[in-house]
Amino acid sequence: MATITVREALATLRMDGELRDYLISKREEWAVFGKMNSHLYRAMLMKQFREANLNGEQCFMVHFLFSVIKNKDRVLKAVEAMSAEDKARSWFAPVMQFINTRITQYVSDVQKSKKFPAVNIPNCNPGIDILVYALITHPNDRSIRNAAERTTFSQLFLDAELQAIAKEGYAHYWDNVVKSSKNPDSVPQKLPEPAFREDYYANSVNDDYRLVDVNLHEVEPSDRTRGYSVEDVVEYFRSIDPLNEFVVADSVLSQEVGLETEGGIVI
Repeated sequence: MATITVREALATLRMDGELRDYLISKREEWAVFGKMNSHLYRAMLMKQFREANLNGEQCFMVHFLFSVIKNKDRVLKAVEAMSAEDKARSWFAPVMQFINTRITQYVSDVQKSKKFPAVNIPNCNPGIDILVYALITHPNDRSIRNAAERTTFSQLFLDAELQAIAKEGYAHYWDNVVKSSKNPDSVPQKLPEPAFREDYYANSVNDDYRLVDVNLHEVEPSDRTRGYSVEDVVEYFRSIDPLNEFVVADSVLSQEVGLETEGGIVI
């Protein structure tokens, strides 16, 4: 085969001013071209919700269930084992139908099935995932360390101190919790087992999601330049206590950050 120089190869290509300007105008799209990030996955999930005609409560329950358990089969088994009273709730049948017909477990199956991967539901809206953690965990048992072991925590808008904790939690999740994966991107042939990857963690840090309160409103950090501090997250966890169950002396948060009381009243 005859050698072709770079100059000769360049002579066969063409980029006029119109094409150049077009390419530059699409910078944001090229940045994620062929890649899937949390924003694109969220758009896909919202499209599935709309096509299935789910209402707000039903959509929230999909988020809730897959924040509690990321595995489709385990979610289905748990939901099917619910009481008759639970199954009579208005969200139950539509959510079961949605999971059965529109959710698959792994990213590797998406192209073939055209369904949404269960493993990516929590990452679509990290604020909801952390809210779910708070809702299903007793106020005295909530822990910044435990929350940080959810991969969604590193997607929040965190200050440097909290992001260091988030990185430790992210690494713990991939090194000690995940046993297998069928995501073709996260486990290439050169990486036979799931493990912490600096590039995937860095991709999470690029997000700047907000925490979400019980009214499903975003909660801004006290410092909107630096991001959420440890104190912000403690205040957030303590704010989600509709049954007034929090006891500072019995709380894990007190052990982590040293909360104080005055006259038996939490301050």
